[in-house]
Amino acid sequence: MEMKKLTALSLALSLTLLTACENGNSSNSSSASPETSSAAVTEAPESKEEKLPETDEEWDEAMINTAMTSYGNTKMVQDVIKKAQNGEEVTLAYLGGSITEGISAGADLCYAKLSYEHFAEKFGTGDNVKYVNAGISGTPSKLGILRLDRDVLNYDPDLVFIEFAVNDGNEADFQNAYESIVKTLLQKNVAVVLLFSVTENDHSAQDYMKQIGEAYRLPMISYCDALRFMFTNGRMTWKDFSNDQSHPNTEGHALVARMIDHYWDTVMEVEPEGEPMMPFEDVFHPREVDAKMAENNGITPVEMGSWVEGSDVAHFTNGWSHDPDLGNDPLVFEVEPKFLYLIYKEVKGGNYGDLRVHITQDGAEYADRNVTVISPEGWGNPQLTNIIMEPSPAKYRVEISMADGDEDKQGQVLALGWTE
Repeated sequence: MEMKKLTALSLALSLTLLTACENGNSSNSSSASPETSSAAVTEAPESKEEKLPETDEEWDEAMINTAMTSYGNTKMVQDVIKKAQNGEEVTLAYLGGSITEGISAGADLCYAKLSYEHFAEKFGTGDNVKYVNAGISGTPSKLGILRLDRDVLNYDPDLVFIEFAVNDGNEADFQNAYESIVKTLLQKNVAVVLLFSVTENDHSAQDYMKQIGEAYRLPMISYCDALRFMFTNGRMTWKDFSNDQSHPNTEGHALVARMIDHYWDTVMEVEPEGEPMMPFEDVFHPREVDAKMAENNGITPVEMGSWVEGSDVAHFTNGWSHDPDLGNDPLVFEVEPKFLYLIYKEVKGGNYGDLRVHITQDGAEYADRNVTVISPEGWGNPQLTNIIMEPSPAKYRVEISMADGDEDKQGQVLALGWTE
C-alpha cells in the first residue's frame, strides 16, 4: 500500500517503509512512553532525557515502537505462528466494537482485515489462515462476553484480538466483563492480544485493561499511546487520523494495522519468560466466564404473547418483536440462571416504547421494572441490561411486555444472555 502523510500541517511523515500510514489517537494513560509488563517487553524510546527523533523516518519508528506496549509472554502467540508455518489451519478473530467492524474504512480496509492479511502472507502456506471479524457497532465488553461464544468461539479461533477501550467505561461491570472475556479465552487455550483505542476527547479504558494484560502476561498494542506521543510532540492532529470523534479513517486503519504488523514482524524474536498466563489469579474478579447468549434459534419462549419472531438489528436478526396489533400480552421465558441479561434494540425515538420486565420466582414477585429503550445515543444498536444477579442459579419466570403508556408501540428483544 502507499504510505500516507501523517501530518496535515507542517511536518509530513512519509511512511515509505511498509504500508499506508495513519494518524493516531490520544490515550488515557499518563505517559507517552510504552508500559512494560513482567514478561518479555520491547521498550519503545523512553521519555527520560532522551533526544527526540529528528527525521520523519525516526518519528515514524518511535510512534510504532510506542504502540508496542508489551509482548507479554510470547509462547502462545509463537505457537500459533508455528502452527500456521507448518501448514495447519489457523484462525484469527477480532472482537470489538465499530472500530473493529471497520466503520469509516470498510470491511476490506479496516485494521483487522489488513493485519490478518499481513499475518497470512508472512506465516501462512496458502489458504490455511482464516479470518473472523466479530466487531459490532455500539457493543461494549459487557455484550462482548455474552456474544463471545456465538461470534468467536463458534469458529474455533487460535488467536483473538480484543478491542473495547472506547466502548467501555471504567466501572466495575466493564472491568469484570473484559476480564471475563480474557479468562474465558485463555482457559480454552486461545491466544489473546489486547488492542487499546481512544476517542477524540481522549476517552479510553486502557488503564484497567493494561492491569489485566499485565496480570495475564498478554501482548498489548496501544494506538492510544502512540497517538498521544505524536499529538504531544506536534507531529499529528486528530483530523489526520479520523473523520469523526472515534473511528479511524482509511489512513487511520492502515496505521493501526502497521502497529500490529510490527508485532507480527518482531514477536518471534522475543524469548518467552515466566508463565504464559495466570488465569486463576483474577484482577477484577470476573463473574461472567463462559457466559451464554441465545436468540429465537437457541431458546424457546413458553408464551409468545403479542410478540413475533424476528428483529432487524445487524447481527441480531433472530430476536422477537412486539406487534401492537396483537395487543400487549407478554413474551414469557422460564430460565434458571445465576445472572440474566436482556439484550434489546436501543433507538433515538420513532414508534418505539419502553419495555416492562416482570420476574417471579416460585410464584413470588422478584422484580418489576421498566427498561428505557429511547436514548440520545440510540442508533438502533444492541444494548443490554442486567435483570437478575444472584450468587447461585434459581428458576425464574420472566415476562416482557411494553411499558404502561407504550402498549401501542414497537419494541425488540434481541436475545437473552446468562451465566449458570
